[in-house]
Amino acid sequence: MTVVRLGLLPVAVAFAVFGCTGANVVVNTVVPSPLVEPLPLRVGVFFDESLRGYVHEETVEDHGDFRIELGSVQVPVFERAFDALFEETVALSSMEATDGVAAVIVPVFEELQFSIPAQTRGQFFEVWIKYRIDVFGSDGELLTSWALPAYGKSNERNFGFMEDSKGSGLTEASVWALRDAAAHLSLYFPRVPEIAELVQGGQG
Repeated sequence: MTVVRLGLLPVAVAFAVFGCTGANVVVNTVVPSPLVEPLPLRVGVFFDESLRGYVHEETVEDHGDFRIELGSVQVPVFERAFDALFEETVALSSMEATDGVAAVIVPVFEELQFSIPAQTRGQFFEVWIKYRIDVFGSDGELLTSWALPAYGKSNERNFGFMEDSKGSGLTEASVWALRDAAAHLSLYFPRVPEIAELVQGGQG
């Protein structure tokens, strides 16, 4: 059984009150490299601008305007995960620069949802993220689109003394969601049939 240890997360955060009661959250964290056996493949990884610059903006009735900026932190999270998963990864500047790789991997941001304790009458800030991992062959053909869910939560009791408890709570929940994405990717992506076929083909 593969064991993935992500360890504790050094977290640097920036947040400020946004509007009357909402929050502006900028997440900046480092996810340690997963401890997994790398697959014997040389793959290219491409991050498009929609992932690099993603910002979620939402108005919650009676609770203000919320802005959660994830764009800048997602790339290093995925880079660390893919560097651990594969024997060699190549950062691609475009989808055309695919020479010498067995496949091209493209993480795609699909959706972010969040909740605050005031909405659910619970104790937790929660963040759900949906990613899609597209895998293309070296010829540009789409081999598979794999769903990658992520979830994180934080307890409002940890932030009750802070002036901006919403910003702090959503920041921590977002960090745990990214941590969950990295762990899920490390554990389950190698089991994707198309990835297993690439490994078998490379060893044949």
